[in-house]
Amino acid sequence: MWDWVFPSLCVVCGEPTYQQEQRVCLRCFLRLPQTLTWRAPQANEAYYRLRPHVPIRGAVAGFWYTAGSPLRPLVQLAKYRGDPLPLYAVSRAWGRLLREECSGLEEVEVFLPVPLSRVRLRKRGYNQASWVARGLAEAWGKPVLEGVWIREVVTASQVGKRRGARWVTLEGAFRVVGVLPSVVAVVDDVLTTGATLRAAIQSLPSEVGVWVVTIGLTRRRS
Repeated sequence: MWDWVFPSLCVVCGEPTYQQEQRVCLRCFLRLPQTLTWRAPQANEAYYRLRPHVPIRGAVAGFWYTAGSPLRPLVQLAKYRGDPLPLYAVSRAWGRLLREECSGLEEVEVFLPVPLSRVRLRKRGYNQASWVARGLAEAWGKPVLEGVWIREVVTASQVGKRRGARWVTLEGAFRVVGVLPSVVAVVDDVLTTGATLRAAIQSLPSEVGVWVVTIGLTRRRS
C-alpha cells in the first residue's frame, strides 16, 4: 500500500520503481554498458590488466565505469553516501546473467571481497566490495567468505595516482589470517589500473586458484 502512496524512486533516473527492482529501475539496468568480458574470461581487458603480474584463472567485469554510465552513481552511493543496496541489487542481477553465460566460474567455491583497512571500515561502516560479493553469491548460491583476509596498511585514496605510485603504496598491505578453499573469486567494485587487485592477489597462497570479478571496469587511458 505505502509503495503506491509513496513509490520508491530509481536512484539513477528518479522514476518510480516496482518492488522487485529494489531502487534501480529495469530501464537503467538495461542501460548499463556491458563489457561482455565473461564471454572470454582469459582474453579481455580486465584479464590483461592483471596478467602476467599475478596468476589468475580468469577475470570478468560487469559494466564499463565511464562518464554517463548509470553504474557511476551506484558506486558513488556505496562508497561516499552510505547506501550500498542499489549496488548490491545490480550485482545480484548481473550474477544471474553470469550463471547463464560464464560456465568457468562454476569451479569457484566462495566469493572473497577485497578487504578494507579497519580504519576505513570503521569510518564507512561496511565494505562496498562485500555488498558486490553478496549480490553475486546470492545469484550463484555460494557463500561469501570474510574475516580470513585483512588489509593491514592504511593507504590514502588511490584516485589520480599513477600506476607505479599505486603499486608502491599498496605493497604488503594485505595478509591472509585464515584458511581459504582451493578456488576463490576475488571481488572488488571497480577495476582501474589493477594495482589494488594485484597487491591483494599476491598475498594469497600460491596453491589457491583465483578468479577476479568486479562490477565495473574503467576504459584504458590512451
